[in-house]
Amino acid sequence: MFIFNKIIMAIWNHDFSKLINLDVLWIIYTALFIIIILENSILPASFLPGDTLLVLSGALIEKGILSFIPTIIILTIASSLGYWLGFLQGRWFNDKYIVKQWIQRIPIKYYNSANRLFNNKGLYALLIGRFLVFIRTILPILAGLSTLNHKRFQLFNWISGLLWVSIMIYIGYAINKINFFKYHENLIINILILLPILLFIIGFISIFIALWKSKKNN
Repeated sequence: MFIFNKIIMAIWNHDFSKLINLDVLWIIYTALFIIIILENSILPASFLPGDTLLVLSGALIEKGILSFIPTIIILTIASSLGYWLGFLQGRWFNDKYIVKQWIQRIPIKYYNSANRLFNNKGLYALLIGRFLVFIRTILPILAGLSTLNHKRFQLFNWISGLLWVSIMIYIGYAINKINFFKYHENLIINILILLPILLFIIGFISIFIALWKSKKNN
């Protein structure tokens, strides 16, 4: 916990020199890897701020803290493995109690949106859905529940994962190259730190409320 506090405070205070350390870098990469893989695979973790963390990664690349190619490779693997795990949940565990419970707790508007997207666009839904919060987590499970061929799923899975990670990271990188944003650099970095924490808290509270309501209704 101390090392995570150290990393967050270093970014918050813009003391990036403290982050140029191999041990610290691997902790950053490990944390990003775990969060991205969870956000792409497990419905209760769908509130994790994957998009925001990718943008923050782009900002750290621009600062020379992270390296572009390794970051793209590591996070593409994380996002694609996450999608694959979601697919396997739908394919192998659709009759299991825990998966049924997760699916039943999906807000109906999100479930309908994901279902409509997958039915209308087929495999291309995996490409489009990557950029839609929450929908991103539902789609691979729906793909697993369908009769979709595993090899075809993997093709679009890895392509969509690479595109999502690359585009979001590049956005974070490009933002820090624009003069306006460079002028307000401190504020932007602080927002990128606070936003994932805020989204995590909101998501955690939302899930807690949903579980409480479910138990109350039962």
